[in-house]
Amino acid sequence: MNDVLYFVPEQREEWGERFRAMFPKNADEAVAEAKSWCDGNVFHWKDLAIDMGNPIDWLHNPTGDKEFTWGVNRFKHLRSLGIAFACTGDEKYAAKAWEHVSGWIASQSCPWGLPAEELTYFQRPGPWRLLETGLRLRQWVYAYHFFRGTASWSRAAESLFLESVKEHANFLAKYPASIEINHSIMHMIGLLSAGLTFPSWKESEAWIRVAVDRLESCIRAQVLPDGAHAELTPHYHMVSLELFVDCAVMLRKRGLSFSDEYERILAGMARFSRCMTRQDGSMAPFADSYANQPPDLNAAALYYDKRDWLLPDQVHEQYWTVGPDSIERLMAAGEAVETGKLEAGNGTEGDAGPAFAFPSAGYYGIGNGEQRMIFDAAALGGPHGHADALSFEWCAFGQPLLVDPGTYTYMETPWRRYFKSTAAHNTVLVDGQDQSPYLRTQRWGTPEAAVKLIAWDPAKPFLCAEHDGYAIRGVIHRRAVWLLESGEWVVIDKLTGTGAHTFQHRLHSRMLHWHMTKQGQTGDAGAVRYSLTGSGPACGDPAIRCDMLLFGPPSMEVDVEDGWESVRPMSMEPLKVVQALLTLDNGGWFATVMKPRLAAGGESDDGSPASGLDRNWFAAADEDGRPAVTLRRDGDQTTFRMPD
Repeated sequence: MNDVLYFVPEQREEWGERFRAMFPKNADEAVAEAKSWCDGNVFHWKDLAIDMGNPIDWLHNPTGDKEFTWGVNRFKHLRSLGIAFACTGDEKYAAKAWEHVSGWIASQSCPWGLPAEELTYFQRPGPWRLLETGLRLRQWVYAYHFFRGTASWSRAAESLFLESVKEHANFLAKYPASIEINHSIMHMIGLLSAGLTFPSWKESEAWIRVAVDRLESCIRAQVLPDGAHAELTPHYHMVSLELFVDCAVMLRKRGLSFSDEYERILAGMARFSRCMTRQDGSMAPFADSYANQPPDLNAAALYYDKRDWLLPDQVHEQYWTVGPDSIERLMAAGEAVETGKLEAGNGTEGDAGPAFAFPSAGYYGIGNGEQRMIFDAAALGGPHGHADALSFEWCAFGQPLLVDPGTYTYMETPWRRYFKSTAAHNTVLVDGQDQSPYLRTQRWGTPEAAVKLIAWDPAKPFLCAEHDGYAIRGVIHRRAVWLLESGEWVVIDKLTGTGAHTFQHRLHSRMLHWHMTKQGQTGDAGAVRYSLTGSGPACGDPAIRCDMLLFGPPSMEVDVEDGWESVRPMSMEPLKVVQALLTLDNGGWFATVMKPRLAAGGESDDGSPASGLDRNWFAAADEDGRPAVTLRRDGDQTTFRMPD
């Protein structure tokens, strides 16, 4: 069996030519980046250009941030040098790559002999942290394919390089870390890469066995039975999915495979990724996630032969793993969607339809051909979680209307706290406090909010859940949601408790213009009603409108204030927050009816109502404080009550 996993030197020029033909923009970008490496050893970090010296000092760090040292020691930049060499045949790129690799080997000795608890500490500084060791080894395996047999990578150079590869692999095999965190996947992807690339080595069989066994353990420990990653964060779910798929791809290349259980969980992860996608194709940014691009399912698309999962603009990243034939075959079928967008409310073979349930994770989907809601009945999810129990995102006509705010930053700043707060999400805030106590950027206090599913009926569709995050204040929050065939949503919130409390029902809208009127209710003296119309979405179709009714006890007030979302790191876009405010003794309630529509011809864009919801909606609470919403239409009466 050849010591090659991806491509042999004789294929390198052909693959380079085909890469340039298929992805000319990406080829030009790789060559430009490679040229910059040949001009000097400058690493770019955030807004800084940092000269690392000649030869490179791999520990030089003027930023004071450990992430910088970790990042440069992962050797991700070797990929651009390799692509540039494959596309041009210019030896200078191979020479620069060897300069960096050999300089690193000469200066960064392996820390054998240190206590295992020190070597496996997941925040260990320096280049031999297990995460950097695994990721660097993976990049070095690709570099071996790109530069093998070149003048710069002579036999003597290759011998030195391969000894370091063995040292990396032995280090990873000897010091296993916790399987509970996704770092361990990246440790083992490096070890598996080495074992499968060099099957003739006597150590490789053991490396493969260790890597496969630990990856099997990782996917069972880190992924819930329904396929959602245990951190309950779509971004980190996607990172883990791609890594687990890459490992399966490598095994398949050697005629091997993981267990049926691994494959079952992997398929569930792919389904979760599809379901957590908005109608516009972007990822629903619950917890520490961003909505700046669609979920990258290209690795899974190629693995499962799913043409409609492909994102053509990003598929070049899989080229050097699967080869040009696989990508050309899948793209040539002509069924890859141009931008990765889902049809509104539709999925592939039922895997991403509007109704879905991930009960172990606590994420649920409700919708129809025009609308979709993703409901968060999930636990906090650990350090990356946000205090957002019972929040939701709502899309209509292909656009997000009520949104999760995203993340903005991981740095400990007031903005970090804001974007993780209950106030920044589409749920109810009690006494101005978070559902779970915030301590710092990656740490929550106790008690954490626990969420309980009360009812789920996808046929109606109907969902009800509650959380105890305010139990310490004597309050339990329960929320129920219905979607009617006529397109209206009914949302009822019940806050049960004793003593005086302030409740804020907050909805974060991309609609930037809202018109509001306070109305009375004939025959329902125990409630107040506000009618609102929202328009002027920050992006998307300007014709989209949102009609909304807000009901509550007579003292409820409604206002519209400014809010923010972070679609990409360190940037903010404006939102409007529709807020119902209530201060009461012994609990309270809110009822919301909302429906999207497309504006009639000539309708203004200032939020003034054109049609709105009809006046046949009513809400009130009984003598025990239990709210109900009633619709009287066409001689029929329908009442929506929260289950006991």
